[in-house]
Parts: sequence; structure tokens; C-alpha cells
Amino acid sequence: MLDSNIKDITSIARVLKSKTCLYLLNYLAQMDFSNQDLFEKLKKKNNISYRSSIFEALKRIQEAGLIEKYYDNKVKKIKYKLNYTIITIDLNSMKISFKKKKD
Repeated sequence: MLDSNIKDITSIARVLKSKTCLYLLNYLAQMDFSNQDLFEKLKKKNNISYRSSIFEALKRIQEAGLIEKYYDNKVKKIKYKLNYTIITIDLNSMKISFKKKKD
């Protein structure tokens, strides 16, 4: 179990050490966005030239379990939404806990 917890913590730490991932999480904390919408926001702020950079960052965040993607029928786009707003790591037990965002 400890190895699994450490793997989860490492995955989240990888996301949190990325400036691009932190910007994406911050935007997704405000509302759901598509990959293209996030690219447009970040290309101005971070001088990101490639949409694939955003896609790869979103993939890392999703693999860490912090976001999920879904199809928005209203706008006919795939969007991303934040799953959690609070992450707690207990270093004594190496357990990680999440608090879901309020909808």
C-alpha cells in the first residue's frame, strides 16, 4: 500500500512542479474549459506556441486524477473539469486525501 501511495504522491508532485500545469489547474478551478480555450489563455500568458504542450500537461493532470474530461453537448466540445480543490498529504503515513470541489 505504501508503494501505491508514494506513486500517487509522485504523480501529483510532477503536476504541481510544472508552471503550465499550475496555470491549467488555476483556470479549471474557475470553470470548465476545452483544450483550445486553455491554449488561447496560456499562449498569451506563458508564450506557449504548441497546443500539444497543453494537451500533454492536461494528460499528466488527468493521469494524476485531478481532472477529468467530458463531452459538453451544449457547445459540442470536449472539456476538462477539476475534480478536487484540496489535496492533503500525511507524511507520517504517506497517505494522500482529496476534497472534492463544490458544484
